[in-house]
Amino acid sequence: MSNKKSLIALTAFIFTGFLGVSAANAQNPNQQCYTLASLQGTYAVIGNYGSNLAIAFGVRYFDGNGNLTASYLTNEPTPGSTTGARTIVSGTQVGTYTVNCNGTGVINRVLTQANGTVSNGVDDFIITGGAVQAGQLLAANIMDAQRTPSAIVAGGVFLVRTYTRMPDFFY
Repeated sequence: MSNKKSLIALTAFIFTGFLGVSAANAQNPNQQCYTLASLQGTYAVIGNYGSNLAIAFGVRYFDGNGNLTASYLTNEPTPGSTTGARTIVSGTQVGTYTVNCNGTGVINRVLTQANGTVSNGVDDFIITGGAVQAGQLLAANIMDAQRTPSAIVAGGVFLVRTYTRMPDFFY
C-alpha cells in the first residue's frame, strides 16, 4: 500500500510540475506588445464588399497616436441599373483607433462622400504581419472587418479590407 501511495504522490508531484512549467512558458516576460505607435505611416487599402459585389481602393495614414485620415474610391453597382452599370464613389475619412497588445484593435471613423453624405463606421482589425523597427513593433499588414453593413454600397453588404504599409520614401 505504501508503494501505491508513493506512486500517487509522485504522479501528482510530476503533474503539478508540468502545470507550473506550462504556466511559466505562457507568461513570456520578454514578449513585446503592439501599441498605438505600431500603426504609423501610410497604408494601401483594398476593400472587398460582399462576394466581390464592389471593390474599394484607398490610402490610410495612421499617426502613431491613435488618429487616422484616409481617402478612397469605390467601384460599385449603380443602384437600380438593369444593365450592370457601375458607379465610382469617392470620399475621405477621419477617425481614431485603439490597439491591443495582441495586435487586435478597433477603428472608429467618419466617412464623407464627395456628394456630401456623412456616415460613421466601426471596424475590428488584426495585425497580420509586421517587424521590429527601432525596438518598436510596426504593423506591415492588417486585415479588418466592418461591424455594420456598408453605408456606401446598398443592400446590407459587409466590407472586409486588407492593408499593406507603404515605404516611407513615397511620402
